[in-house]
Amino acid sequence: MILAAGVAMAGPATAQIVKEDDPVFLRFPDLRKRYFESGETQIAQHKFIAMPMPKQCVYFYVDVYSRPNMSDRDTREEALRTCRKNMEKYGPLGQNYSVPCECRIVIGRDKYRLDPNLLPTMGYAPLSLFYRDAAGRQTQLHGYTEFALRLRPGQSGSFLVFTPAGSQVCTGNISIPGAVSGNFDLNCPAARFSAAGTLQYVDGQPKSHTVGRGTTRGGGVANVVIGLPAGAATARYGSP
Repeated sequence: MILAAGVAMAGPATAQIVKEDDPVFLRFPDLRKRYFESGETQIAQHKFIAMPMPKQCVYFYVDVYSRPNMSDRDTREEALRTCRKNMEKYGPLGQNYSVPCECRIVIGRDKYRLDPNLLPTMGYAPLSLFYRDAAGRQTQLHGYTEFALRLRPGQSGSFLVFTPAGSQVCTGNISIPGAVSGNFDLNCPAARFSAAGTLQYVDGQPKSHTVGRGTTRGGGVANVVIGLPAGAATARYGSP
């Protein structure tokens, strides 16, 4: 798209074998197809998946499949190393999450290395909101979003916005009729704020993300940035 940020991250007492129809694979159909159906995975002796945890931090995953002469440890370490590099590239997440986002091995050797109930079944991403009210006052809110849709053409659905500590502050809706564009509306009663506008998918650095540009109910300008940490979002879109 959670609130139990302090849940212990210990692995399951008995590692559970993964299955194609497990919730985490249903959430990430591209991962499901690659893990279970691709020729690369059919010949790989070792397979590992790493994600930033806890689950509200999962806005990307890393899957690594061993090549010839790669050991179990080599494959595992490559998954963790790539995950950590991605997090460093995207920038610090301290303004979006009040808990540390840490790369963990979640699946290895076709078994869960964390309790499957701790893994995401919804979509999550860092979110930043920048807006000016009718009087021109500039405000910003950083946190994360939870959503069921996969932000793909032809989809529509609701999303929620949470503060870094996990308190819900906004509800909204997204529709994506086109290949790289769509519409959004957002209502944040606690912040006395609502807005509506258009969405645009941006394929670029430091990572691909979605930006919404619209107006508030009072006639001010609003930017909504989904998929960038607060620092990168502020640098690029923080002056509506």
